[in-house]
Amino acid sequence: MADHKPYVVIFKNSTPSSVIDEETKKVESQGGKIKQRFDSEIMKGFAATMPTSHADSIQSLSAGGKHEHIDYIEPDSEVKTQ
Repeated sequence: MADHKPYVVIFKNSTPSSVIDEETKKVESQGGKIKQRFDSEIMKGFAATMPTSHADSIQSLSAGGKHEHIDYIEPDSEVKTQ
């Protein structure tokens, strides 16, 4: 599991839950683990640990906003406020 890293995948607000479900299944089929799901008016998506190769594939598909449903993917990290 050395090539598995934490990522956050964010979908466009118009994305149906079924599409997000499909993507979480793809992540899990690649050996990834869904850590948290976001389903609100503010943000739709999930945090997961997944193979970097799968994350790179998602990044390639969504770069420049060209994916129909995925807005972006980025490494998951701790956020602190002052």
